[in-house]
Amino acid sequence: MLFLLFLLIVCALLCELVSVKSALSRVSYSCRPSQSVVEPGEEFQLLTTIQNGKWLPVSYLEVVQNLPHDICLNAYLGHFQSDPTVCRLYSSCFLGPRQKLTRRIKASLPQRGRRIISDATITGGDLLGFTRRFRNVPLFYEIVVLPARVEEPALSRALGGFLGDVSVQRFILEDPMLTIGAREYTGREPMKSISWKHSVRTGHLMVKELDHTVENTVTVLLNVEGGSHEELERCFSLTRMVLEALEKRGFSCSFLTNAATAGAIGQWNQVSDGLGSGHTRAILEGLGRATYDVRESFSSLVNRAVRGARDGQAHILITPAPLQRSDAFLAPLFQQSQGRLFIINAREDGMSSQEVSG
Repeated sequence: MLFLLFLLIVCALLCELVSVKSALSRVSYSCRPSQSVVEPGEEFQLLTTIQNGKWLPVSYLEVVQNLPHDICLNAYLGHFQSDPTVCRLYSSCFLGPRQKLTRRIKASLPQRGRRIISDATITGGDLLGFTRRFRNVPLFYEIVVLPARVEEPALSRALGGFLGDVSVQRFILEDPMLTIGAREYTGREPMKSISWKHSVRTGHLMVKELDHTVENTVTVLLNVEGGSHEELERCFSLTRMVLEALEKRGFSCSFLTNAATAGAIGQWNQVSDGLGSGHTRAILEGLGRATYDVRESFSSLVNRAVRGARDGQAHILITPAPLQRSDAFLAPLFQQSQGRLFIINAREDGMSSQEVSG
């Protein structure tokens, strides 16, 4: 009897030593969002997966996941703590041999911006609960929240009138079937623009380039110099309204800004001509990533637009500060646009727009 008891104690100690050594061995964890680009307040899911890849159980496993500080965990009954910099999500479980646990947590983010799902800490306990082992799990997933949509009926009517004038003027000047060449397909142009003749000749997709006097093309400029955070948020939302109006009316558009951006899209301050929902979505993602920092002065942004514009190119300028035609640095842009310049300014005491015509 004593020998059997001694044998049981020895076996328990051996199991304890093995469990201490392998508490987190072959244990994996991941947490990723179901969507990388969302609307403000749009519900998405956090997909968490914990897997025990060995034949021994893990008697206790705790996970502390770092999340964006302003994330809303919808209908989540578990334990989490938030502070001004991070939200920590706590969970614990028992993992049997070769067991995999997957959980879906409904979440949302209230405001525009780029958020990061960063690393997690997992803690494994031994068989008898005497000791614990810790391991950091590096994670990096981006969630970009787009600018909120705004409804400005008066501004929409004024913008619609401006775009109508631009469209009429272009089709009066030249034959819309006049093609001046071809350029490489970027993925933003509609399929009907592809020139199969040039594509076969060069071995890769090419699109027809129409004479600029007949193509409905508008350049959108976003200035972030000289505005408060609230005014800049309105600028981002107004820019979205403009881009979606251009897409709806079938206008090709290019985009320039002096806003700095966060994340992996590089030096995002210019998007070339394109048409369609994919092109618009790419610009909107950049707006979601935009910070309040200024990359270059307002006058430098205008000069860059003038240098890259064709004669008669229509421009829409969104800025937090009121402007006048008499502003000296705007004169070259007005001249290059041949009078087709539409200015939208967002101020704390309201929004206004003006069409500057020749």
